[in-house]
Parts: sequence; C-alpha cells; structure tokens
Amino acid sequence: MNTVNVSVSTTGMISCTPDPVPISGSNVNIVFNLLTTGYSFRSNAAVVVSNPGSQFPNPSVTASSILVNLFDANSDNKHYKYTVHLVNDSNGESLSVDPTIENGR
Repeated sequence: MNTVNVSVSTTGMISCTPDPVPISGSNVNIVFNLLTTGYSFRSNAAVVVSNPGSQFPNPSVTASSILVNLFDANSDNKHYKYTVHLVNDSNGESLSVDPTIENGR
C-alpha cells in the first residue's frame, strides 16, 4: 500500500500541504500529521470526504491527537473535497477547512 503524507498546521486558519493532495497508485493510505501544538484532531470523523463513493469506503481513523489515516482506493481520476476538523486544546473551539484530493495523479 502506498502512503501519502499531508502536513496540517494552523495559526487560527487550517492549512494542509500539499493542497490539492495528488494521489497515484491504488490503495493509498493518506496520513494527516498535525504540526501545530495546542490543537488536536477531532476524535471522531477528523477527516471527512464530502462524496466518498467507493473511493473512500471507510471513515478516517484518528490514531492519535496529531495523526489521522484515510484509505483511498484511487481507482478513478476525480477530485474529492474533504474537510479537516481540529479542536483548539485551550478553549475547545472547532476549526475546519475544505481542501481537495486529486485521484489518478
């Protein structure tokens, strides 16, 4: 299984790098790494694909407060919007952003 890493950071607004996320090869594990201290990934559904269809058959898995995994079958050439959900550890404020995954790259 291929792995693609996405760096997630925030200074009040979430940034995901790369954006869009280029995916090549089949059966890809997309790993989201949170780089900013003082924030955590939401414990459930930290990364949600808007219209997952058969490309994203499983929900994301929050492995830790700073690490989330998402499986992508990557058997098409479509773009998929997804949402990253973070929580500010000091005040519980929720933050989110909607970048893109590009299958077939």
